[in-house]
Amino acid sequence: MESHDDNQPLRVEPFPYHAAIRDYLKSEESAVWDWYSSHRIRQEQAEAIRFDLLKSTYRIDRASQAHLYAEVDEVAGALGLDVPTTLYQAQNPEGPNAAIAYLPSEAHIVLYGAVASKLTPVEFRGLLAHELGHLLFYEIDEGEFLIAEQVLAAMTHDRDAAPAHAASARRYGLYKELYCDRVALEVAGSAWDLISMMIKIAADIDEVDPQSFARQAAEVLGRGPVPTEGLTHPEAFIRARALELWDTEPEVADASIAEMIEGVDALDTLDLMGQRRVMTMTRHLLDSMLSPPWLQTDVTLAHARLFFDDYQPPAESSASAIAKVNLARADAALRDYFAYVLLDFATADRELEEAPLAHALGVADTLGFEERFRELAAKEMRLRKKQVEKIAAERKTIAAQVEKDASDSDQ
Repeated sequence: MESHDDNQPLRVEPFPYHAAIRDYLKSEESAVWDWYSSHRIRQEQAEAIRFDLLKSTYRIDRASQAHLYAEVDEVAGALGLDVPTTLYQAQNPEGPNAAIAYLPSEAHIVLYGAVASKLTPVEFRGLLAHELGHLLFYEIDEGEFLIAEQVLAAMTHDRDAAPAHAASARRYGLYKELYCDRVALEVAGSAWDLISMMIKIAADIDEVDPQSFARQAAEVLGRGPVPTEGLTHPEAFIRARALELWDTEPEVADASIAEMIEGVDALDTLDLMGQRRVMTMTRHLLDSMLSPPWLQTDVTLAHARLFFDDYQPPAESSASAIAKVNLARADAALRDYFAYVLLDFATADRELEEAPLAHALGVADTLGFEERFRELAAKEMRLRKKQVEKIAAERKTIAAQVEKDASDSDQ
């Protein structure tokens, strides 16, 4: 990838996940959103941040370290950030690194250890671009992505917080770090230099073969999906792979990165977006189950309204509803959840006898978990395995008969 044209301000779009979370919070948490929109960072908070920097760092003088300021000013200009910048050197650092202390329309970058001398000029430029990428992320679209982060943090620290809030905040932050990596790539122009910079900092070494590390990352990922376990930053092999994808296969980068950051939807660790996907698929599953008119009894519809209080019988066919239930990214526990939803409706109206179970077996077959559904049906309904197998084998005949009986009763 060629380096960014400094004559044109850089615009790097946040990840789809960022936009989805922002839109969700604006819609579903509008009161909290509105509060943070008008209380982003108060003056007393800003003063506290500045004072903490003065206590814990050495402020680098612009006149005495003009070459460092020339670098940071050049990168800020490439990003279209017309803001005052201040550099600091951390006291008692644990290793080489850098961080940014966020204040609106100000850049305060803290350098740790001998990071400025350890890195090559291109690598150091990439490091500065990554840190200023945080400021860019917070400033674009009138600060909406900063507000989203603050709302997530508030929800996570509330005593009534749900696991989905913490899971969403974690993923939002992981994607933000990759966003800043992409900003750095656009500015520095070389994935290899950025991978080298990243490993020099992570391992505190002076020489790195970035292509060798890229092969190491490919070896890790070649053994199957390996979603991140990082809390604040994705692992180095994931960041390296993302940089390589943006550099060589940008058309597939977002999908591949989502697989590494999000993995499958796991029932016990769903984030807000995962919960929304599961809710939508549950509704489509109900539609697929209740698409036959003979199954739309008062009992089954009342049960459906325990899931969705505005539920109405589906107007679409069973096939079109089932097509919207994509279990490709669902873990075993989540697949069992969908199986139990089907089982609920297979047993809701006892007057329909075995017909709902026959229909549910067909739905489960289409979705690819009929074997597991048969196992759960036998267990929960206290049926023998052969009984379930017989109903499965005769399900088309059973469905035809119940439809005929319903038609005859209407005449």
